[in-house]
Amino acid sequence: MSGLPRLAPREFGDVTRWSSLLRRYGLAVAPAWVTGGRLDLLLEEHRRAFASAVPRDTTAARMPDAQTGQGVGEVAYRPGLSSRALRLTTAAADAFPATQSFLRHSTLAAVAAAHLGEDASVNRFAYLTYDVAHDTPVTQLHYDRKHALKAYVCLTPALPEFGAPAFVPGSHDRSRKIREAHLAAGVPQDRLPITHGHHGHTPQSVTGPAGTLVLFDTDCLHQGGTVSAGNTRRVLRGHSHPAPRTRPDAPDSQDRSR
Repeated sequence: MSGLPRLAPREFGDVTRWSSLLRRYGLAVAPAWVTGGRLDLLLEEHRRAFASAVPRDTTAARMPDAQTGQGVGEVAYRPGLSSRALRLTTAAADAFPATQSFLRHSTLAAVAAAHLGEDASVNRFAYLTYDVAHDTPVTQLHYDRKHALKAYVCLTPALPEFGAPAFVPGSHDRSRKIREAHLAAGVPQDRLPITHGHHGHTPQSVTGPAGTLVLFDTDCLHQGGTVSAGNTRRVLRGHSHPAPRTRPDAPDSQDRSR
C-alpha cells in the first residue's frame, strides 16, 4: 500500500474500523488523537516522571520500581543516556492522572478486547520514553518478542527529524509465523532473532502532529527513527496482552521496544 493506514477524526471512536485496519495492516494511525490541554498535561507528566526517576548505573540490568518510591522505574536506556525509558506502575496512578486516563480510554480497551480477546490484559502500565539527538535510530527494524497490542502516542511531532516510528504495513502475519516457529523449535523467547531476516522490507514513517496515536500489533515490523540535532522525542505507550496460554510469555518488563 502507499502510506500508512489512517483514521479520520470522525472514526476515532469506531472500534470496528480500528479492528479492520489492525487485522489487515497490523497498525492504524490517528493523527492528533490528543490535542490542546490534554496534550499539555501528558507532556507535563512525562517531564515530571523523568525528573523524579533516579537514573540507573550503566551496569545495572534494571532498577526496581521501589527505588524511587513513586512507582516510577527505569527499565531501559542506551549508552550515554541518549535514550531512556520509564515504567509507571499502579502506585503512580494518583501522581500521573492524565497518563492513567489515557491508559483507561474506553476505545483503547474495546479495540484491545476485539483484537486480543475479551480476557486481554489492557494497558496495565504506562511506558514512557525520552530520546535526545543521536546518530543512530532509536531501534532497529524488528518484531517484538512478546505479542501485544501497543497504544503509542507521539508527544512530540511525529516527523522524521523527531525520530518518528516507522512500520512495514501488512508484515504482522509473516512475523507471527516466524516468531512462533522459533518458539516451537525451542528458541528461548529472550533470544529470538527479532532484528534478523527483514532485508527487502522498507518501513514507512508515521507523519503527524504531536498527539498522534498509533495502535499496532507488535508482530508488525517496526522501528524507532533517528532524532536529529536540536530535537527530542517523547513517547507514551500502553501495552495490552492476550490472556496467557499454556506456555506463558516472558515478563513484560523484558520488553525493550521503543
